[in-house]
Amino acid sequence: MGKTIRKSSLVLLAMTVAAYAAIPLAQASYDKYPDLSASSLRYKVKTKHKLDLHYSVYAGGFEALHASLVMNLDKKAYGLKVIATTEGLIGDLFPWRASYITTGHTQDGRLVPAVYTARSTWRKNEKITEMDYGPGGRILKSTTQDGEKTTVKRDFKAELTRHTLDMLTGVLAMLQSVKNTSNCAGAFPVFDGKRRFNIVLKNDGQEMLTPSSYSDYKGMALRCTLTVQPVAGFSKEDQKRGWLAVQHHTEARHMLPTLWLGRLKGTGQVVPVKMEIASEFGAVVAHLSSSSND
Repeated sequence: MGKTIRKSSLVLLAMTVAAYAAIPLAQASYDKYPDLSASSLRYKVKTKHKLDLHYSVYAGGFEALHASLVMNLDKKAYGLKVIATTEGLIGDLFPWRASYITTGHTQDGRLVPAVYTARSTWRKNEKITEMDYGPGGRILKSTTQDGEKTTVKRDFKAELTRHTLDMLTGVLAMLQSVKNTSNCAGAFPVFDGKRRFNIVLKNDGQEMLTPSSYSDYKGMALRCTLTVQPVAGFSKEDQKRGWLAVQHHTEARHMLPTLWLGRLKGTGQVVPVKMEIASEFGAVVAHLSSSSND
């Protein structure tokens, strides 16, 4: 249960996610590089604005996790920050807290990350990963501190990092594509410091959402299925744990993770407004509980 909740929050906000897919590694292709210069991915922000979004994640009807997403968007720069913490009884049983931060700029309408930092605390164990990028978006260095052990990596295989983004920038690219096209479609390439994968979106219709005691969002939302396709760096152990295990469970029941994306009034920015994952413990559902725009 704890892993399911933690992984669902990461996918929702990128929130996220060391993500894994449930297809054999033999099917992974090293030569499929989604085109990050495609017009559908163009970063278009007319005026500078800051979005402060809050999400509540429920498991079995009980609030299990609270997460926030702050998006600072300017014409030539961007910054995203996610904080997630388990709550209530789930928090007592599975004490977990994480933060994810990315900053970057734009280059000819393309998102170019600068620094990405992921920090997570599970019980008393803390792990920090920082990835530094060059001016053109090429990853220069990855530093991981796991307890008292620090690992620095500077040389990466091309199949791992070529044409990739960090997790949060990958999510922003995904949201920008949906904003530009009003369509859930595409594969968005991510490198998490160890593995390369594509976040894959597919259309699953539209739905009118109304405010409730769980959510304050009102309006039409695109319903999208979300899967993660591995490309490189995955081990056999990855097939049995983390997001891979969750996705495999949903695929077996023909209930893929579903993400609802809606436009916020005032900015027109597309953001996640709801997510549902069918876990082995029951449905895990996330709602946009509040939002503000500065």
